Amino acid sequence: MNESSWFYDHITTDMVQLHSIKETIYSGKTQFQSIEIIDTGGFGRCLILDGKIQSSEKDEFIYHEALVHPAMIAHPYPESVFIAGGGEGATLR
Repeated sequence: MNESSWFYDHITTDMVQLHSIKETIYSGKTQFQSIEIIDTGGFGRCLILDGKIQSSEKDEFIYHEALVHPAMIAHPYPESVFIAGGGEGATLR
């Protein structure tokens, strides 16, 4: 196994997930954090901040549905909404 073609996602001190890297789309650093966008074999494109996966193309809908649906169901007639933050825009979608 070529270690440079794998992203090590350290979940806890006792658990690591390995994701094969098909392509590094972007890698950079701001004054606040490191940023990477990689294309993985299993989860598609992933946004990584400070070495931690924040969002992935294949399963981000799980997080956003759990975030949005309770609020939308609780309101009797939602015509307009306010999205604080919004990140990559998936909550809006």
